[in-house]
Amino acid sequence: TIIETAGLLFIIVIGVPHLGNVDYFEMPLGVKGLFEASALVFFAYMGFEGIVKLSEETKNPEKTIPKSLILALLISIFLYVLVALASVSVMGWDELATSEAPLADIALTALGPDAFVILSVIALFATANTALLMMLASSRITYGMAESSSLPSILARIHHSRRTPSAAIFIIMLLSLMFVFSGDIGLVANITNYTLFVTFIVINATVITLRYKLPELERPFRVPLNIGKFPVLALFGFVFCLFMLTQLGMGAILSGIGLTLIGLLFALMYEKYGH
Repeated sequence: TIIETAGLLFIIVIGVPHLGNVDYFEMPLGVKGLFEASALVFFAYMGFEGIVKLSEETKNPEKTIPKSLILALLISIFLYVLVALASVSVMGWDELATSEAPLADIALTALGPDAFVILSVIALFATANTALLMMLASSRITYGMAESSSLPSILARIHHSRRTPSAAIFIIMLLSLMFVFSGDIGLVANITNYTLFVTFIVINATVITLRYKLPELERPFRVPLNIGKFPVLALFGFVFCLFMLTQLGMGAILSGIGLTLIGLLFALMYEKYGH
């Protein structure tokens, strides 16, 4: 994480002398392009909800977790905005759009080959760190589902010495490799965004539903901005995620729907024959 942050700060520093070189409010692809880019960039904000998983190990989680979640988002937004400003100032959006390694190319343009190598190494660390964290989180979710009999029990197997869910980690690794070899990182990111948007749509709908189905349920953290029982923020989140879902490419939407149907079919078959 420190290496990743250092890389972003490096790009920001590189871009400072070039600030003001471009029109930052130019929208060459119009409002439609803005929303499509926003839907794709949503990928960069995944993982923050993982903070909630640390609640059992946190002092006063009812107050600490919401504050840390909001603070993490604000810090990330601040860094991402500065990186975006620095990036388009150095290279311009048209060059960045065709670059396969945009941050490394920014370093190359501003400081030469040595900086390109440094940013490439940082990018490898960042990718490895993110992939490791996602694999760990996904394998634990898979393990938990297997333990609760939602997935085959073989996925709940624990390594005898390391005490890690080895079977779940292996399966997640194989599935991840399938997407890696697809060769289209934009499509993979948008498929991931599809699953995120669908998940957040369901979560926001659940918040609204529970306010009326279980009004007496103890709520350590209550979503702000309510009209009576009705959570306005949850409605906004529901509508926003639904709208952003429509901004993904048709290939990503169809792939996401296909994966969802495969998952539903597997769940129904396992429910009927797997026990």
